[in-house]
Amino acid sequence: MFTPTNKLIDLLPYFKEKLTDLYGEREVENMFYWCCEAQYGLSKIEVRIGEQRLSESELLEIRQVVKRLEKSEPFHYIIGETEFFDCRIKVDNNVLIPRPETEELVAWVLESLNNHEQLLDIGTGSGCIPIAIKKNAPRLNVFALDVSPEALNMAKASSNLNQVDIHFVEKDILQEDLADLPKFDVIISNPPYVLESDKTQMNTNVLKFEPHLALFVADEDPLLFYKRIGILGLEQLNPKGFLFFEIHESFGKETKIMLEELGYQYVQVKSDMQGKDRMIRCQL
Repeated sequence: MFTPTNKLIDLLPYFKEKLTDLYGEREVENMFYWCCEAQYGLSKIEVRIGEQRLSESELLEIRQVVKRLEKSEPFHYIIGETEFFDCRIKVDNNVLIPRPETEELVAWVLESLNNHEQLLDIGTGSGCIPIAIKKNAPRLNVFALDVSPEALNMAKASSNLNQVDIHFVEKDILQEDLADLPKFDVIISNPPYVLESDKTQMNTNVLKFEPHLALFVADEDPLLFYKRIGILGLEQLNPKGFLFFEIHESFGKETKIMLEELGYQYVQVKSDMQGKDRMIRCQL
């Protein structure tokens, strides 16, 4: 069954027929209305009460969306964007889709700001972290760094979409230092922290479609990026500067000890809304 008409609202039963077994009815309804907003700029209420009709080519586009969803491709990659901290963020398979727990990290950073002026996000990916921070603290001078030029292009598109000015830097922190950048009051990072051995427990849509470069770290060196960024912070943070991390829930204690051994003070591990150790803040 497809639809007896070319009326937009009549496509909802088609979505449900094809996708409910995979995603559940409520999630499918959400996908349908999100798709309508992303593709046609129509709100849920406008779709429900309106008389919007689609051309043959637009109907074909909808079929393609459903086919991609049937293959478990993440919905936000299909529509090309997501929402993060009330910001519209462009996404494709070169960047991770922002997670809700990262919004909690951003909120913690914003709560901690005082007279800080310079902020750096390392491993920026989609740019969701620096864009959300800059939009809520426009006085900050914000830098965003990533090793992937494709990710940086996506982050630049999102910064333009949200009308925020961010300095983007392409750099491999495992091979290069930050000496050519200014000193910072805050350094924040959500680096790769998922163990290679965790792949067996992960959803197919993540493994198949999201960039492994931004996700995984070798089992034998799970704190690789945290150690490196901690060392760079010793060189690049201003006195009393803050370092923030999103962390693997199983390595909160180990990450805290490592940062204390590097010389950071007031190392605080914070749980997310699910009660999992997910964030760390410390001070130089």
